[in-house]
Amino acid sequence: MNELTGEEIVKRIVSDKGALKDLIYHIVSDPDMRVAVISAVLSEVATKQDVRDLRQEMNQLRQEMNQLRAEMDARFNEVRREMNQLRTEINGLRREINDLRREMRSLIRWTITAILVVWGSTVLPVMMRLAGII
Repeated sequence: MNELTGEEIVKRIVSDKGALKDLIYHIVSDPDMRVAVISAVLSEVATKQDVRDLRQEMNQLRQEMNQLRAEMDARFNEVRREMNQLRTEINGLRREINDLRREMRSLIRWTITAILVVWGSTVLPVMMRLAGII
């Protein structure tokens, strides 16, 4: 007869719900086994200190987030100030350009007027004299 391996025994017990319940009952009834099970489970259970440590870490993260938020707000405010300053400078440049356009238009009109006056007072009489009108 073949001897059963430990793996086969475990598979048979796990597949038989009644046998599994009996095994569990015997494990938890034995004080030494109970301590072993509890010790194994306790390593995965969070203690009050674990919870305190986690809360402290969360509070530190909140503080860091608030600090980062404050830094970002300060940087955004600086960017806004610089943008407003640039807008003011651009508006000033626009005004200067508009003033220069008005001056250029005025100078062009005066130049054209001066050319017409000079032309009319010198070239036109000469042409009229040559044409025999005068």
